Amino acid sequence: MKIEKSFELARPRQIVWEAFGDVHLVASCLPGASIAEELGVGRYKGKFSIKLGPMAAAFNGEVAIERRPEEWTAVVSGKGADARSSSRANGSMTYRVSAGEGGAPTHVDVVSEINLAGALAQFGKAGVISEIAGRLTDEFVRNFEAKLAPAEAEAAAAPAARIEPSEARSLDAGNLLWTILKAKVLGFIRRLIGRPA
Repeated sequence: MKIEKSFELARPRQIVWEAFGDVHLVASCLPGASIAEELGVGRYKGKFSIKLGPMAAAFNGEVAIERRPEEWTAVVSGKGADARSSSRANGSMTYRVSAGEGGAPTHVDVVSEINLAGALAQFGKAGVISEIAGRLTDEFVRNFEAKLAPAEAEAAAAPAARIEPSEARSLDAGNLLWTILKAKVLGFIRRLIGRPA
C-alpha cells in the first residue's frame, strides 16, 4: 500500500532537517512510537502501539535510517511483528524537506510503502490505514511544532541542550473507525437523496 502525504512546518529548512535527525525527538512526536535501543549507525530497535476498536497491537522491530543531506532527503525502512495478533508489518518511508519562499515555512513530502499481514491486514483493505496515516501526520506536525519551539529557545541559551525523549502512549484509533464509518454512511445517504427518481 502506497501513502503520500505533505505538510508544512513554520520553521527554516535547516532547523527542520536537524530536528528530523534526532530519532528520539521524532519518535516522541509520533503517537504510539518509541525507540528502545540504538543498534549503531542509523539502526534502532523500536516499538509502535496502536488500538483499533477492540484490537490492540504492539509492533516490535527494527528501523534503519539513511539520511542524504545533499538531497535533503532520508529513507526510513523497518519491519516489526505483534505477537498477540500475529500481525506483521514492513515498509519504507522517504521524506524530502524543501525550503519555502524566504526560507520558511518548510515543505515536507512523505511517500510510504506499507505491507501488512495477519489480523490487521483487513484494515488496510478498507482504507482505514490511509485515514489513520492522515490523522497521525496531523498530530505529528502539532507535536513537532510544540516541541521545536522550546528547543529553539534552549538552543539559543545553551547550544548543547538536547530534548529528552518522552514516554510513548499507544495510538488509539478506535474513535477514528467510528468517524470513518459515519462519514461513509452519510456519504451513501447523500448519494441516495441526490439520485434522480
